[in-house]
Amino acid sequence: MIDKKEIVELCLEKTQKRVDEIQVAIDAANDAIINDTKSSMGDKYETSREMAQQELSRLQSQLNQANRDLDILINLPESTNAIVGMGSLVITNQFNYLLATSIGPLKVGSETVMVVSKQSPIGEALFGKKVLDEVQFNGKTFQIQDLG
Repeated sequence: MIDKKEIVELCLEKTQKRVDEIQVAIDAANDAIINDTKSSMGDKYETSREMAQQELSRLQSQLNQANRDLDILINLPESTNAIVGMGSLVITNQFNYLLATSIGPLKVGSETVMVVSKQSPIGEALFGKKVLDEVQFNGKTFQIQDLG
């Protein structure tokens, strides 16, 4: 059986790494704005400053999302319920899913687990189902075999 705790730890590591990388990019963008202010003047200065400001806004938005993802992962319920909900590890006859936040596929030992959000199309299809329920998604039917 796949270890849900191990999957969540991998998700936390991956998301924290994303937060750290975005923060480094934000620091670099801030440095670029400061250095550009010192060395530029005229229209060229306004254009490059605006581009740097847009990049900073984009990075800040990514950082906010990454921090929300981190919060979701930290607060996932550890207990297993009889129906699929947030934090459920869903074992099917085709693939394995963890309902948390959109991270994508994670390799855990010899298994692959698709980490998806509740709002994703597959997350919505799985949510509220129970063991032995059949799920139809993308023209395929699969069965939930276990919940962890």
